[in-house]
Amino acid sequence: MDAQVKPLNSPATLTELLKDADLKRGIFITGTDTNVGKTWLGCHLIKYLTTQGFDIAPRKPVESGWSEEISQTDAWKLATAADKQDQLDIICPNRFQAPISPARAARLENKALSLQRLKQQCLSQLQDHQLLYVEGAGGFLSPLCEDALNADLCTALNLPVILVAEDKLGCINHVLLSVEAIKQRGLTLIGVVLNTKNATQSTSKQNNLDDLREYLSCVVISTE
Repeated sequence: MDAQVKPLNSPATLTELLKDADLKRGIFITGTDTNVGKTWLGCHLIKYLTTQGFDIAPRKPVESGWSEEISQTDAWKLATAADKQDQLDIICPNRFQAPISPARAARLENKALSLQRLKQQCLSQLQDHQLLYVEGAGGFLSPLCEDALNADLCTALNLPVILVAEDKLGCINHVLLSVEAIKQRGLTLIGVVLNTKNATQSTSKQNNLDDLREYLSCVVISTE
């Protein structure tokens, strides 16, 4: 495993997450916010699905905050998980330096991105037998390009969704709002993943996992 990807405490959670998922069209990974662990989870998902016999075609169509140290980029980590480092230009064709929304980062470099272009890039060189994995940038309703949000690309590709949220105080509101937005677009929600990023954070009295399971009918799992 790539040194930048921390282990998953309970790999069995991925089996639970995907047990009823229809993966024929692929998967779209989104979050309630930026920096919630989409790429970290994605690397584990890609590796897990590879062990299940899938040939994964990862796509990170836009990445802002592109690092000069390529191994630190989300796209490289996904490529490494799929053992497709030689396809980095296909996996992530749009890279921008500013660590801001991709739409604004592209504008700062005098480049224009459209929904149609991003959709075409996600499907480019995709083989019939492959499973398409697409990771958005930021939250589900974050701006992705000049004429679209992450939600619009997911809708255009018609992919089922996995929603990642940081397991912290306030995440229930963020998750429920995102789930509502996903449902309003007629998309299939595979499940919600609560990612505990700060192990020292006191959660002795809160239990977001149990609470969200009361509100949602989809699979809800924790990385802890």
